[in-house]
Amino acid sequence: MFSNIGGKIKVTAKVFCWIGIIVSVVGGLGMIVAGFSGMWTQAASIVTILGGVGTALLGSLLSWVGSFVMVGFGELIENTAEIAANTRKSGY
Repeated sequence: MFSNIGGKIKVTAKVFCWIGIIVSVVGGLGMIVAGFSGMWTQAASIVTILGGVGTALLGSLLSWVGSFVMVGFGELIENTAEIAANTRKSGY
């Protein structure tokens, strides 16, 4: 359960990133469809469509950038474990 924790952190970061990207795209597409449905005035429809495009693009970008910290932390844990193992072998 606690072995290879750095790798598990990195996999979790990738899963959360993809979930965020999928939710952003689906939410953005929902807003775009709602904008084209004709429920609102023309100005409100345009704002909804542009908001949908922004949600899809910006939400995906933020999910990707947000995963950097978690992946970096997982890499840090992996490298620290490797350094500790090498230190024990060399006798320092």
